[in-house]
Amino acid sequence: MIKSWRLCSLLIIMVLLVACSSGSAPEAETESERESQAGSTIESSDFPFMGVAELDRFLADNNEKPTMVLFWTTWCPSCKQQIPEMEQLNKSHGEKMNIITISLDENVAALASFFKKGRLDLPVYIGNDVIAERFEVSAIPTLVIFDKQGKQTFSKAGIFPHSMLKAMADNLIK
Repeated sequence: MIKSWRLCSLLIIMVLLVACSSGSAPEAETESERESQAGSTIESSDFPFMGVAELDRFLADNNEKPTMVLFWTTWCPSCKQQIPEMEQLNKSHGEKMNIITISLDENVAALASFFKKGRLDLPVYIGNDVIAERFEVSAIPTLVIFDKQGKQTFSKAGIFPHSMLKAMADNLIK
């Protein structure tokens, strides 16, 4: 019993050490430098990079429509539930509003593997910690909504069923 307790304690400590040891960018680095570095490693993938500047440009270029952005990862069980709900919303409201997803996966191969069974009609971008920090994404999935003028009007973590997404979309489109 004592040996199994020690083994469990050791495993917990190891997991905590690994989780806490993720490196962060040096403080002297600017946000744009961090984004350009992250973007340069991602651009060669099948998923376009979406940083803060890219999202700002997207919102400016698409200012006639409201926009819903889902921040998610492939390893998150709740995110896997939310993606089909967003796909359904895209099918029902994609003509009237922008619906995009930004994966925060650090491993682009995991994202590619996630979509091996088939790509969605839903636009999938890959982001980084800079865009997550900018929109205060502290849990995933997180839904962020922008009005027609590109002003953020909503941000909340959690799973939203299609009926709730549809009601929010209908309200935005009015």
